[in-house]
Amino acid sequence: MISYKFRLYPKKEQLDKLDLSLEICRQTYNNLLAGLDERFTKNELQNYLLDLKVVNPEMDKVHSKVLQMENQRLFANLSGLSARKKQGNQVGRLRFKGKNWFKTFTYNQSGFELTHLKAKKGILWLSKIGDIPIKIHRVVEGKIKQVRIKKSLGRWYASIFTDVIIKKECGNGEIGIDVGIENYIYDSNGNAYENPKHFNKYHQKLKISQQSLARKVKGSNSRRKAKLRVAKIHEKIANSRNDFIHKISSKLITENKFIALEKLNIQKLMIISYNAKNIADASWGKLSLYLHYKAENAGCVVQDVDPAYTTRDCNFCGHRNRKLSLWQRQFCCEECGKELPRDYNSALNILVRGKELASMEKASNTEQLVRQEVSMKSEAIIKDKSL
Repeated sequence: MISYKFRLYPKKEQLDKLDLSLEICRQTYNNLLAGLDERFTKNELQNYLLDLKVVNPEMDKVHSKVLQMENQRLFANLSGLSARKKQGNQVGRLRFKGKNWFKTFTYNQSGFELTHLKAKKGILWLSKIGDIPIKIHRVVEGKIKQVRIKKSLGRWYASIFTDVIIKKECGNGEIGIDVGIENYIYDSNGNAYENPKHFNKYHQKLKISQQSLARKVKGSNSRRKAKLRVAKIHEKIANSRNDFIHKISSKLITENKFIALEKLNIQKLMIISYNAKNIADASWGKLSLYLHYKAENAGCVVQDVDPAYTTRDCNFCGHRNRKLSLWQRQFCCEECGKELPRDYNSALNILVRGKELASMEKASNTEQLVRQEVSMKSEAIIKDKSL
């Protein structure tokens, strides 16, 4: 399944209907959550929607499938909490949603129709809401299975999910990747990608907007507008960061069939480092996430590597140097005298370790398959003898 995100341009009447649908879905979710506390099952809660419609006739203004999806959302959230608890995380209970914490509702299987008019213009028809102008900047492939409507900073968006599977192709190269602050990544081919530092680009503008927000009277209309301006700057930073990581991860996948990537404990690094702001802005975890899911689609292998001593070990002779200070950007081996950029040496070590780990995992999987085959054959022989 693939998704497309498009901007909606609703008229005044449609805006009111969208806001009403969002509010009714929020109330429905909260009512279902209250019913869950009374130990209702999933099917009982689904039937409980009919009782809610009798009490609140306004629910008829929202497509029935949309309301049913709130029940699905509730139990999906419960599954997420359960999974986190199994991983050892401390989790609380599901909370009732306030107006500012509920931003989406979903049409599933029916109640929608997308019409492409010309160029980038189109119409998205939604049941109980009507025809909404939509900007289609990409061709939608496959059959549409679901449409998710989202309100973000006063704008409306449609995420369209289709059943098409687009297979990507990976390249033939093999690289190791060292991530950093000065250079976003340095690979084992000697290529360095400069860190854009997205937050720094908008820092001054954000600072002025936040100072303006701090001077506004709480509860006033001017404070609401100032708060929106700050939120839009943060959204701009997040969008530019995501765009950069998408582009660089796609480039790496299309050029390589094997990628060794250092697996960092980012949370720990941010606690002990004076560079926490730049580490958070770099978003290395998101780079790893994007590489893994894109590699799975393209048939590429991404191998996580423990980064311990990759900076200190010489890639040529294997000697381990004394600890380097962060400001020392050149690596010089104390044994063989080989000198090269610190991050480049680290990337070479990551590639070597990645290949070793990949071959060990492959051998382990092969051995496990052989054992399973032998076990199945021996069981078949025992059965034949018993017969």
